Amino acid sequence: MNLSEKRRQNIYWTVGGNYQRRYHGEGNGFAVAERAMIDRAFPKNRLSNFVSTNAEKVSNGKDMRTVATVLALQYTREALYRERPGVASRAFDEYKKRFKKLEFQNKRDISEEIYMQYAAYRIGKPMSAGTFLEPLMRKLIKGEEIKSESEFYRYLQKLWREHFHVNPTLTFEVEEKMSEPEETQEPPKEPPKKKRRCIVEGGQACVEDSETEIIESAEFSGVIRDTSKVVESDASISRTRNDSETRTLSRVRKHFGVESESPGKIRRLESKIATGIHKGMRLHVTKGNFKGDMGSRFFEDQVLAQRKETEEIYEKDSHIYERSIFELREIIRKNLLDDSSEAAVRAANGAIDTSLLWRHVVLNDDRIFKKTHFEEETSFAVDILLDMSGSQQDRQESVAIQGYLIAEALTALRIPTRVMGFCNLFNYQIIRVFRDYRDERKQNREIFNYKASGSNRDGFALRYVFETMEEMEADTHVLIVLSDGMPNDLLSVGFDSGHSDVADYEGEEAVYDAAAEVLQGKLKQKAVLGVFTGDDEELDQERLIFGTDFVRIKDLNRFSVVVGKYLKSVVDRLQ
Repeated sequence: MNLSEKRRQNIYWTVGGNYQRRYHGEGNGFAVAERAMIDRAFPKNRLSNFVSTNAEKVSNGKDMRTVATVLALQYTREALYRERPGVASRAFDEYKKRFKKLEFQNKRDISEEIYMQYAAYRIGKPMSAGTFLEPLMRKLIKGEEIKSESEFYRYLQKLWREHFHVNPTLTFEVEEKMSEPEETQEPPKEPPKKKRRCIVEGGQACVEDSETEIIESAEFSGVIRDTSKVVESDASISRTRNDSETRTLSRVRKHFGVESESPGKIRRLESKIATGIHKGMRLHVTKGNFKGDMGSRFFEDQVLAQRKETEEIYEKDSHIYERSIFELREIIRKNLLDDSSEAAVRAANGAIDTSLLWRHVVLNDDRIFKKTHFEEETSFAVDILLDMSGSQQDRQESVAIQGYLIAEALTALRIPTRVMGFCNLFNYQIIRVFRDYRDERKQNREIFNYKASGSNRDGFALRYVFETMEEMEADTHVLIVLSDGMPNDLLSVGFDSGHSDVADYEGEEAVYDAAAEVLQGKLKQKAVLGVFTGDDEELDQERLIFGTDFVRIKDLNRFSVVVGKYLKSVVDRLQ
């Protein structure tokens, strides 16, 4: 299957765990996953730099690079397959294709021969590499026994010197800039003992090795602005990971904060909404309160760093945003709250209606008077749902500010408003509550703690919102969803084998599931409005999910007018 550039990038983020990096290569999903695991094992291009430094100026540099690649494949193989059962299940067929493609070539150079012999080994065929390559192939296969990155470089250096003519003046040491102490932690074969190591320059934050995280997702795990070093360090390879549910929950708490709802309530919700394509999913509802341990503090610091960036952008153009809040508030007040209608009703007193006199004579009906009746003002409750998945990383500040503007306008009118973000980590649906219905208006600033990471199951998040919005009594419930129309949660690639029973959530199936949940909400008399935050190519998906009830904001100067207009239209349809 031919993959689009975006699809390759999603797989690369999923396996590599670093949203800052871009994948510029070709190949199918299996090849991308292998490359991503290698880049994760050797962060910050350390292996590429090491190879290019030593193989660039020699005639057999291509063969040396091939040896490095094959050795890296062996070194990362076990970790890749242990953590990604979906990738492991495809390994035999993929290497069989590679073997046949190379086998039928009329001529092969040394590099191609090495790749073919390695493919033969991976599918269980005997290698026939000859007297020169056979000893090299045997040593390459032993790459799976290498225990650390530093040992890898020494072993690769030894192979090059033993089997290739190289210029002895070239350096075989990892450059100083590529060997920062915090990044060269060995990937242990056995569960590591608890030992602290710094993962931020200057010792600002440390985590315990036994608590090292791999944030799995379909789009990305752990989106961190200007902290690619941290993500890669956090994703150092562990060859013995098969985490229990307790361990998984511990990671979720570390990355997003502790639960804010009682376990009993959450279990009841899970049993009700984790069905169908979402069977096996868990809920983690949090207000972003982190534990005091160093690992949690690190992720809390990343949230605070993103908040600082968002607030700086907001303050820079605060006059524009404050005007938008005022305008949106007035539009909502005039069009939704001041639409109280007058109706003339029959009554036993008031101004007599001569046209009703016959009713008194014939039917003995005293209600022959007319009285003006003002219908009671409809009460509203609004939910704002923010897509917090990794695909929003490039527009985090914009999404947070848009959510804040709407919340400010609503709460200024004393309309009960709940604001939440959603994303996924492992088999957990994260619901980050920024403000609840009855919170004070100042709680809106908590929306600036919005930070994008993980994947997203839009349908499951929508189920949660529709199921819980009834907790707030109101005549009209409104849901405003800020998303990019890209539901995506690849668990078969992004999870360890312990969660492989949770279905993948991608492509048309995911889009139609999200659309079905929106439709179910509308059928239950909920007003739903989508605010599109994505790129042009995702517009069709957004349209499928929300129908005509979505709006795209390109110019924040018109934000209030556009949102106000569409919000009125979706509410009017319910009345």
